[in-house]
Amino acid sequence: MHVFLPRTIQARLILSHLLVSLISIALVSAYSGNILLNVARTQVEEHYEDVALVLSTGLEEPLRSFQAGQGSMAEIERVLSRSLSDNQVHYTLYLASGEAIVDSSGSLPAPLNPETTPELWQALQAGSNQPKLRHINDREESTLLLVVQVINSEQLYGVLRLDLPLELALNTSRQSFGLLIIAALLVALGMSAVGYLLSRNLAGPIGNIMRTADSISRGELGARVKAPIVPRELNRLAEAFNNMANRLQTYVNELRAFVANASHELRTPLTSIKLRVEALRAGALHDTQVSEQFLAEIEGEVDRLSRMVNDMLDLSRIEAGLETKQHILLDLAVITSEVYDIFKVRAERADIHLQSQIKSGSSWVLGNEDQLRRMLYNLVDNAIKYTPRGGSVELELDTGESVGLVCLRVKDTGFGIAAAQLPHIFERFYRVEATRPRYGPPQGSGLGLPIAKSIVEIHSGRIGVISQVGKGSTFWVELPAHQKS
Repeated sequence: MHVFLPRTIQARLILSHLLVSLISIALVSAYSGNILLNVARTQVEEHYEDVALVLSTGLEEPLRSFQAGQGSMAEIERVLSRSLSDNQVHYTLYLASGEAIVDSSGSLPAPLNPETTPELWQALQAGSNQPKLRHINDREESTLLLVVQVINSEQLYGVLRLDLPLELALNTSRQSFGLLIIAALLVALGMSAVGYLLSRNLAGPIGNIMRTADSISRGELGARVKAPIVPRELNRLAEAFNNMANRLQTYVNELRAFVANASHELRTPLTSIKLRVEALRAGALHDTQVSEQFLAEIEGEVDRLSRMVNDMLDLSRIEAGLETKQHILLDLAVITSEVYDIFKVRAERADIHLQSQIKSGSSWVLGNEDQLRRMLYNLVDNAIKYTPRGGSVELELDTGESVGLVCLRVKDTGFGIAAAQLPHIFERFYRVEATRPRYGPPQGSGLGLPIAKSIVEIHSGRIGVISQVGKGSTFWVELPAHQKS
């Protein structure tokens, strides 16, 4: 049997790597299919939670008017049918008394009671109008039950129930999941004979790598391979695999954090805009003073969204290297003086004493002028925003403590940053407004310092902060110095 195997470790690793790759692809495909299924299920749930919230808001006025004898059932049915055109969704609207007034089936159910419909009965108690979600499993189908209150200023007008068969909604995703599993099984069966021969010679180390790859494909991103001492080739392979897993885990964690933070940051202004638009449609448009206020607030939120999106795009492009033009020799003293001139008038208007100290010595660096200017702009902008009237901000440029460095410092006499928050201030979307008063313009995107950090890092430099609550903060940047030719 051994005569059919390659004589060298290198050749055997080529074949074994092929086998591991194929099996890993099958496992990852199966795992990806399951993730797609779970994501699709979650999206369905979140979608109908949003629908329920929108309906609860939209039904407030029609239901209040109906109970006051001023509205009609037709208006209530119009609101429901507009958002629930999908005939797979069954809905029922109950009054605060527990009596059903609308049902998509055309037949009104019995009034609510705590024994047969406990979820709906509990919803009759005034409180939060967040949708209550529960899965109902029986022999025929799995149903998503959503219950939401129609409530305003603690006045309960009614309860809306939505029923959705999840199996119908997720049918396409389940088909894709099945195809992925079948493909993975076919790959595994097709390579099983080759795997048997290879496992007799490389069962230990390669099996370890395969088990670790299986763990990672199931979502255990912290799994690592125990590198064997010999043979040397497998030792290097295991170390390379662990390095790849470490980078993958880092990228996945950063991506998850970025998506979660971006979603949270974008949802707030979007919700604010939607609520004001709904208020305008509900009648506020006829009040000139209120409508002008709402329109100004909507415009402000749109501007904030625009700045946030632009900052996110800029940060992504900088970190991906797309904004890295050819670096040239620059005098950081000139850039510092120009930024000082830009902020001088703004500082005077804010009653802040802005000063610049550029000490003699080498201030030449190799870099991108636009990016370095933006880095310094962000630091000075933050310093002025968080410094009260009568305070001071100082720009200081000199040679670093170590030979061959240019050191830039931006000092302020603001409130300072708590020690517990210092390790997080360069994280995306992290803000310290809760404990640090802001004296400048309204809240920003939370990306100014991460952008500054990324710019410094692509220039092979370092950035940090020294701060004490009540005494101010000092942001420092060290960049490699270059001699002017």
